[in-house]
Amino acid sequence: MGVFKFKRFEVDDCGCGMKICSDSVLLAAWFLPAVHEARTVLDIGTGSGVLALLAADMLPKARITGLEIDHATARAAVLNFEKSPWPQRLHVAECSFEQYKPECQTDAIISNPPYFSNGALAGNNARAAARHQSSLSYQSLLAYAAVHLAPDGSLGFISPCDGNRHDEENIVFATEMTGLKVRRLCRVATSAGKKPSRLLWHIARGEAPTETSQLEIRHTDGSYTLPYLRLVEPYYMKI
Repeated sequence: MGVFKFKRFEVDDCGCGMKICSDSVLLAAWFLPAVHEARTVLDIGTGSGVLALLAADMLPKARITGLEIDHATARAAVLNFEKSPWPQRLHVAECSFEQYKPECQTDAIISNPPYFSNGALAGNNARAAARHQSSLSYQSLLAYAAVHLAPDGSLGFISPCDGNRHDEENIVFATEMTGLKVRRLCRVATSAGKKPSRLLWHIARGEAPTETSQLEIRHTDGSYTLPYLRLVEPYYMKI
C-alpha cells in the first residue's frame, strides 16, 4: 500500500507482512476512548505501528510500546514512530510478546491478532506470521493480559466471526478461563442485513455485566452508516 495518511500522522507499511486495513482503525476508535486515562499501553503485534500511533493520538497521557517479532516490520514501525508527532511516547520492542516483561503492569493492551487458526501458512514468512495464529492466538493473548494488566486495566482486540456465534462463544469461554471478564462486545456487520463478520472485544478484571452492541459499516446502497462515520471520521484523512 505504501504511505497511508491519517489526519495527524502517516504510516508507511512497505516491508510489513500485513498491510494497513480498516479493522485496526475501527478497533482503536471503538476501544481506546474507553481507556482515555491510560498511562501505559502495549500494542501486541504492532506491524507498521498504526494501532500504537492511534493510541498516541487518542491517549495524550500514555506511553505506548509496540511489540513486533519480525525485524523488517519492527524497523518500519520505528521509522513511523520517529516521523510522528509523538516520538517521545512511542517505542518498539523487537520480540515476541511472551518474551516481553513490562516493568510494571500495564493500563491497556490492544491487538489486531492474526485471523487464521489453521490451514496453510502464507508463502512469505512475515505475512504468514502476521496472518496465522501459530505465533499469537486469542488464548495466549488472554493469558498474557491476565498476568500483565493492571488491576483496573483493559484488553481490546478484534476477531473474525462465523456468523453463528461459535467463535464468539469460544472467546468468551477462553476469557472466563483466565479469570477475566468481557465488559463490552460489539458485533460488526459489513452492511445492513448481513450477519456480523467481526467482533470487537473490551475485556477487563472484575465482575460486571457485559454491554453488547451491533455496528453496521454500510447501508445496503453501499454508503457508510452514520454510527460508523462517527467512530472513524476523526482519524481518516478522507473516507
